[in-house]
Amino acid sequence: MDEFSSQQDAEALPLKVAYRFLAEKGLADEANRIRLSPDKFKTYTSTLRRSKVVHLLQESNYFEEFINQCWPNGKTENGKRKIKGYVKIYDDFINNIGEPNNGEGEEEDIEDSQFAFEEHLREYLRSNLSAMESGLKLSQDDKGEDAVEYTVDPQGRRIDILATDRNKIPVVIELKVSKGYQKVIGQCLYYRNMIKHIKNVPTVRIIIVAHEISPELIMATEGLDFIDLYEYKLSFKVEKVK
Repeated sequence: MDEFSSQQDAEALPLKVAYRFLAEKGLADEANRIRLSPDKFKTYTSTLRRSKVVHLLQESNYFEEFINQCWPNGKTENGKRKIKGYVKIYDDFINNIGEPNNGEGEEEDIEDSQFAFEEHLREYLRSNLSAMESGLKLSQDDKGEDAVEYTVDPQGRRIDILATDRNKIPVVIELKVSKGYQKVIGQCLYYRNMIKHIKNVPTVRIIIVAHEISPELIMATEGLDFIDLYEYKLSFKVEKVK
């Protein structure tokens, strides 16, 4: 596949290469539907197409082959972070989480910074859950690993953090780097019921963390005592070195 070589070092998933790869695998119609799709989501247009391509490659079991042949950057830490970002955008899009965008173009830098920041936020909370609630601890998966980006179904949907509270009740923690909208409730309720089945427990709590909790989300969760809402605040300290 020498014709792909000029695109192999691309940091973002190379769309043109992906379309051609899919066509070679007999998925030209599916690839063309993605290419011509008018869908837009948040500030992303091309990135949503990349997310759909990743989903199609994963569903058709060609993703590893595509990475090996066409996108070596997908094996790097930066590439793995981008893949997680694409999967999350696709999941949010399918579940109608967030606000769709009707504008044109794409803000790739915003996408990169948001997912980088979400990763930092997740890693901070991973080690500082007790700062949010006394007695809150990170859960472990079946392999004894930390339940961060915990997979809940065959489609690969993941909980940002799965924890337990002081009463040993599982807690689904969902992170939104910007604004928490009311539409996130459907996603979290799905995760909650999946954990009930997986862990065989009668009760599961939900915590939603966002930079800003919308009034609609507050109203949507009114009376739901198993959901807690948190806003995070950033602070910086600048010190003179020399």
